[in-house]
Amino acid sequence: MAAAMASQGERAVLEEEFKWVLQEEVHAVLRQLQDILKEASHRFALPISGSGGAVKQENFVLSTSGTDQVKGVMTLQGDALCQADVNLKMPRNNQLLHFAFREDKQWKLQQIQDARNHVNQAIYLLMNRHVNYQFKTGLEVLKLMDAVMLQLSRARNRLTTPANLTLPEIASSGLTKMFTPALPPDILVNFYINLNKLCLTVYQLHVLQPSTTKNFKPAGGSVLHNPGAMFEFGSQRYEVSHVHKVECVVPWLNDALVFFTVSLQLCQQLKDKISVFSSYWNYRPY
Repeated sequence: MAAAMASQGERAVLEEEFKWVLQEEVHAVLRQLQDILKEASHRFALPISGSGGAVKQENFVLSTSGTDQVKGVMTLQGDALCQADVNLKMPRNNQLLHFAFREDKQWKLQQIQDARNHVNQAIYLLMNRHVNYQFKTGLEVLKLMDAVMLQLSRARNRLTTPANLTLPEIASSGLTKMFTPALPPDILVNFYINLNKLCLTVYQLHVLQPSTTKNFKPAGGSVLHNPGAMFEFGSQRYEVSHVHKVECVVPWLNDALVFFTVSLQLCQQLKDKISVFSSYWNYRPY
């Protein structure tokens, strides 16, 4: 009898504590998440609550230690490359090529744009309820955390996972038409984000003559193609002869990735706490 009463007493205490978690702690965590993700949105130059203002331009020098084959100076404004100056030293004759964005052109970095949109969606999910709203079940909280974590994971993945592109896709992209002077036909370029870095890859090509004895094997999609990769574009076949990759850390992208990690950890900790309460007794948060 005493044991049963003790058990009922423990259950009552746990139920009261769980109610406090739903009414108080969950909201505290949601406010903390909102603050962190608003800081992340500032890094992405996202206007909050309709506040505007021009996005500042930042200059980055892209290079690789130990080689001066390629050097690039890029101007990043939010999710757009608005200026790009690239110097390329040709290995064959040390000829120096220089090409830059036309003044009327800028290149949208879709990875940054997508990551920014996912951050926005996560903030919307966290704020999309009345200020006095009270959670009634653990399941409500779990579903919300899953939805927020999905958006944060997608935001992080857009920065950490560059697109796999085929060489014909790179050759036919609008990027090839943005430079002055025009890129020579034996040069391809690609810009992308990898983690916290802005990357530029320059591919030097040579034409495969119809009489070549090489077995033509078109390369598939990849973030970075290696020398020897072959592809067909138009009516011509090419092989990659040299690959040059230069990069530079973008500090605010690094900040954003840290914010994503901290936010995901907070979401998981809250989920774990809800799950622990439901495991103490046959109280299902449904």
